Amino acid sequence: MNAAAGGVGIVGLGKAVPARAVDNAVVEASTGLAPGTIEKQTGITQRFVVAEGETLTALASEASRGALTAAGAAATDLGLIVGCTYTPDYIFPALACDVQRTLGAPGTAAFDLMANCTAFQVGAMVASDRMTCDPDLTHALVIGAAIVSRSLDWSDPHSAMYFGDGAGAAVLGRVPAGYGFLSHAVSSQTRAYESVRLRRPAAGSAERTYIEMHGMDVWKQAAQHQPAVIRSAVAKAGLTLADVNFFIFHQANLHLITYLLSRLDAKPDRTYTNVERIGNTAEASMPIALCEAVEQGRIRHGDVVVISGVGAGFTFGASVMRWYDPAHAG
Repeated sequence: MNAAAGGVGIVGLGKAVPARAVDNAVVEASTGLAPGTIEKQTGITQRFVVAEGETLTALASEASRGALTAAGAAATDLGLIVGCTYTPDYIFPALACDVQRTLGAPGTAAFDLMANCTAFQVGAMVASDRMTCDPDLTHALVIGAAIVSRSLDWSDPHSAMYFGDGAGAAVLGRVPAGYGFLSHAVSSQTRAYESVRLRRPAAGSAERTYIEMHGMDVWKQAAQHQPAVIRSAVAKAGLTLADVNFFIFHQANLHLITYLLSRLDAKPDRTYTNVERIGNTAEASMPIALCEAVEQGRIRHGDVVVISGVGAGFTFGASVMRWYDPAHAG
């Protein structure tokens, strides 16, 4: 297909979640929270965490293979791999480069970016923009992946209650005109920059650092700024909120998602959530939720879909797509 004659969209999705489940009773015991507190405050009932020796590359590669299979594409079709994570197996080199060699895609451009929990949306924006500019780039792989459990102080109730591990991946490809990505918007608001952070240990120190999180600041930032970035992306697409069929949000907190829907005048049946079952999987949360929603038939050919996230810093993002399903395109 001539790139100028069509668009760029998601043509395949995959996911990977560790096997080990950790329920709320375990976390409440380790943090001193009263039984029932976590579900009441977040909607979360359990999360999944990696075993010792399990790597982010393995999770990311499993999700990527699933996405390639769903897309009917081979690793050698990829012209770009974007890894979205703050927890790579190494500080450097990039997760994307390790996935490239694991999948067997020699020569494919590969790099990582960090925008925390909205990184998958930002990565999809970067990859789709590159494909729009380069007609020779027919497929790109965007991975959202995180092993948060290794950065948690499991005695700290402010962070331990939320997070789980996982990976999600999307293959981007050429789709007919009018389908695929219609617009993107990204905005950063840094007033509460320190509210979610993971510090490096001091030079020469044996100190181990953990995620520090002030949940109310996160809520306030998302409540104030995430609806605005969604409205901006929808307006850029020449649409209104009433035109949106489905929303996929970063799975931070079930109650926050309910609140965001109310701010967007959207009913609960216009979204999909899995935070209840797998917790907040950081960069992986949007692609995993999107993958499951598609697998369950919640998103259909021609639907207008918005994906939106909020990441530490804070960075807010939203992308608008008209969903293309080749099986139902006729």
